[in-house]
Amino acid sequence: MYEKRHIVANLLMLIIAYLIDRLMNYLTFGSNLSQLVNNLSILLLVIPILMIIFSVVITLMFSSIIVSFLYYVTAIAYALIISNNVDFNLILSAFLNLLGYYALATIVIGVILGISRRSFPDEILLNISRLNINISKNKIIYGGLFVVVSFLVFYEVLSNLFLFIGSMASFVLTLLVSNDLVFPLIILSWFSFPFLFTQLATYSIKEKGIELGYIEGILAPSLVNRISNIKYGWRKFSNLKFHLNFDESKNYNIVILGTSGSGKSSLAKSIIGKFSDISYLVFDLHGEYEIESGERIDISKNSLNPLSLNGASPRQRALEVAYMLRSIFRLGNLQTIDIFNIIMDTYAEKGIDENDESSWNSTPPTFRDVLLMIERRKKLVENSQDLSRLSSIEPYIQFLSNQILSGNSLDMKKIFEGNIILDFSKVATDELKYILIETILRDFRNYLYRRGISRLWKFLVIDEAPFILGKETGLEIVERLFAEVRKFGVGMILISQITENIENIFQNSSYIFIFNVVEPKELDYLSRALGGSDRDRYEAIYQAIRSLERGHVVTISGDSRDILLVKLNSLK
Repeated sequence: MYEKRHIVANLLMLIIAYLIDRLMNYLTFGSNLSQLVNNLSILLLVIPILMIIFSVVITLMFSSIIVSFLYYVTAIAYALIISNNVDFNLILSAFLNLLGYYALATIVIGVILGISRRSFPDEILLNISRLNINISKNKIIYGGLFVVVSFLVFYEVLSNLFLFIGSMASFVLTLLVSNDLVFPLIILSWFSFPFLFTQLATYSIKEKGIELGYIEGILAPSLVNRISNIKYGWRKFSNLKFHLNFDESKNYNIVILGTSGSGKSSLAKSIIGKFSDISYLVFDLHGEYEIESGERIDISKNSLNPLSLNGASPRQRALEVAYMLRSIFRLGNLQTIDIFNIIMDTYAEKGIDENDESSWNSTPPTFRDVLLMIERRKKLVENSQDLSRLSSIEPYIQFLSNQILSGNSLDMKKIFEGNIILDFSKVATDELKYILIETILRDFRNYLYRRGISRLWKFLVIDEAPFILGKETGLEIVERLFAEVRKFGVGMILISQITENIENIFQNSSYIFIFNVVEPKELDYLSRALGGSDRDRYEAIYQAIRSLERGHVVTISGDSRDILLVKLNSLK
């Protein structure tokens, strides 16, 4: 817990305390005049020089002028412990006389850093916004016990008011620090005070939810980054676990981005595998998902009728299908209207009436029925213009009269409620694959509205998301799902190699995991999305994502929106 830089700083202050103790001893008890003059001249030369050097070192180590001054107080405390035979007032007088050297060096280096970074020269204060004050009764009781011990040791036994004041000051800081393990440090008085002060801006996280890995760093303002000259740096951590925790999240949605083979699918499988009490539905476009708890369904061996209502009205479903076909085949407005009208007429022919909900449960038409309707209409048209319009949509309906779209062999209730992997890898064409995916997504949304509000019970995983987001209607349904499904207890997990069309999805996601990305366009988008308008923050994120090692992600953490560097357990 006690960081190495604090150990170094304490050693430096111990050296100063020892040298001042020697100086006081020579002044108080020196006997040999020539030796006294010799030793004093050396100490009076060495001590100011070391004061300047040590102040610079400590200021740079902590990027904080305040911490540097706090360690000067620590040096006084060390001198009091070492110097048994020297009066406290003499020691304090010596430190006050030498304070000018220490303060001047600290302030100068702080001003230089502040000017070069165009910000206040103290990293601790720059990050103090992370302070979450939560003073509890237990903290006061536990801390008070150590204050009593300090009173007995420092005031009653050692008769040292200065050290007891240090314990009281440390007690105040322990009330503000989120880590309950720091209470024993109250007994260390001024020796622990600088450490406790630095903990005020330390990142803390609730260890709830599922563990995915370890936090290696958090992006934070930094004054010392001489190599890259960037105002932000990665504050390092060790043994701080990263948890996926939806308790206080605005939704359960996750976005996973990265180059091919970076580990995106492995992370998704790890997440849904750890939520043992939550079912999942995976859209697997390439047949890559193998999960023991899941049932794989080969979609190419089944059928699904996009004209089935499944809770939608005939008009709603006709519009959805017409716009879906426009997205896939890039149809014109007139063609889209004609497809809508012909589908509505086919519903009517099957006895399904927009104004009669009881008819919506009747056997729906198929695209084969729509095709037959077109063929009959062509025989009845009286002018070439109407014939041309019907002929222009006929090839598309003919294409859709495929066996895979002509029935309903899939048990949608089972698919929506169980642990299911839908394998689309063997579906003959991309057009058929897309129609099946969008149809299932729309049916799932209708199913959620019928099922009602719920706690988290389902994850829906969309891999190779650009295949769906690249179509206007696909983007529309996915964005609506990301915006709406939280109240129905559903979390969306979207996986993609590119960032196109994900702006609204980003805004409706609690967690964003970014693996290594190398394309400049993608890097630029992600860095701006995470870094905002701050150019230095943008540069730090850009460099981090570009150089990520396998098994590492840059992520935004829940509602706190902190940017973290995480090493994942699933990709060790």
